[in-house]
Amino acid sequence: MKEIGVVGGGIAGTTIAYELARRGARVTLFERGAIAGEASGRNMGLLLNQIETGVIRIMQQSLAIYRALADGEVDFQLREVPQLIIAADESQYAAMGKRAFEMRAAGMEVTAIADAEIRRNFRALGPGFRGGHLIGNAWALDPGPATIAFAQAAREAGAVIATATRVSQVVVGGGRVRGLITDSGRHAFDAVVLAAGPWLPELWRPAPVSVGRGWLLRTARLDFRIPWIVEDTSWPDQDQLGRVARPPTLAEVADGHDHPVVQAFVIAQQPGGDALIGTSLSPSLREPAEGLDMPQRIA
Repeated sequence: MKEIGVVGGGIAGTTIAYELARRGARVTLFERGAIAGEASGRNMGLLLNQIETGVIRIMQQSLAIYRALADGEVDFQLREVPQLIIAADESQYAAMGKRAFEMRAAGMEVTAIADAEIRRNFRALGPGFRGGHLIGNAWALDPGPATIAFAQAAREAGAVIATATRVSQVVVGGGRVRGLITDSGRHAFDAVVLAAGPWLPELWRPAPVSVGRGWLLRTARLDFRIPWIVEDTSWPDQDQLGRVARPPTLAEVADGHDHPVVQAFVIAQQPGGDALIGTSLSPSLREPAEGLDMPQRIA
C-alpha cells in the first residue's frame, strides 16, 4: 500500500486526499493553518460552465461528487441557481449572443432575457445595461464547509488530517521524492502531492505558479430576493485569467503594482439573504497588504 503525503488543506488538497484514500492509499494531509483557512474558504462558491466541452464535462463530474457528499455530516448548502450574464451595451450583447450559440451547441440551456424582465426581479440594478442571457446548469455552495466536508470524507476513508502543521521541505534523494520535513519531524512517503496554491513555490521553486489577489464584499441581509447569480460580461475566460495573474515586474512594483487588471460586477445572494459582491483580480506579492482601495471600487 502506497504512503502518500498531501500538502495543503484547501479544496485541492482535501479532494486529492479523499480520492486517494478511498482508492486504498495511506494518506496524510498537512495544513499549516486550518482547513479552508485561505482562498478555498473565501470565494463565491460557484460551479459555472464555460464554453469548452471539456470544461463542461469536468464541471458535471465535479457536481456529481459534490452531490454524493451533500447528504453527509457537513452541510455546505449545495443548490442550483441560474446564472444571468448581463450586457452593458449592444456590442456586449452581441458578443454574449455569439457565446450563447456556442454554449447551446455544447448542450447547455441558454435563454435571452429582456432588460425590463431583469428589472422586475432586480430593482436595484442601475440603468446602464442592454439585456442578458440566462444560463442553466449553474450551482452554488458554501465553499468553506464544502472543503471541510471533503476533509471529513477523507478521514472516513482512512486519511490522517494534520492541521497547524507546517511543511518546510520536500525530501529528495536518489533521483526521487522521499518524503516531507514538517514541524512534527520527517515523514517518509512513496509520493508527495503539493496542493499549496500560492505557497507552492516555497516548497518547490521551479513550479510555474503565480499569484493573483481578488476581493469580495459581503452585504447585510437584502430586503429583496435575487433569483440568479448575476454577472456582467467583462469577466475574462480562464485562459486569460491565467495570463493576468502573473508576478509583477520590479517596474510595476515601483509604480504601484496592485491596480486591478480585471474588474467585474458579480452578485450572488446567499441562502440567509445576504449577498457576496465582487470582484477583481490584481497581480500580487502575496504577503504584503494590497488592494486597499478595492472595497471602495467594488462598492
